[in-house]
Amino acid sequence: MVSGIGVDVVNIQRMERLSEHVKSRLFHPRELDEAMAMTKEVQAEYFAGRFAAKEALGKALGTGLAQLSLQDIWVERAASGKPELHVKGKAQELVGERTIMLSISHDHPVAIAMVVLQGADDATI
Repeated sequence: MVSGIGVDVVNIQRMERLSEHVKSRLFHPRELDEAMAMTKEVQAEYFAGRFAAKEALGKALGTGLAQLSLQDIWVERAASGKPELHVKGKAQELVGERTIMLSISHDHPVAIAMVVLQGADDATI
C-alpha cells in the first residue's frame, strides 16, 4: 500500500552558489565526502538531486522539512547504481516501518526527485 508520495524539483544553479557552511547544514557528511571527488559542475547536479530527495521525503511524509534535520536524511548509491534514501532520528520515527523508494533525475537546468512511501503508516507525528 502506498502511504505517501512526494516530488521536488531543484534548479542546479542554486547549488552552485551555496557556501561550504550552508552545504554542511544541508547535507550529510557522507554526501559531502562523495561530492569532494567531483568537479564543481557535477557537484552542483549531485547536490541538487540530493536536496530534491530530502524535500520529496518531507512531502511524502506530509510534514515538510520543518520538523526534520537534514543531517538525518542522506542518499547513498547502491552497488547497482540505484539511489537509496537513508534516515535516522526524527526522520526515521516519521518513516516508521515503511519502505522508502527514491528516483532522482537530472536534466540541466534542473534535478528532480520522487519519493514513494510504501507500507502501513504507523509513524508517530
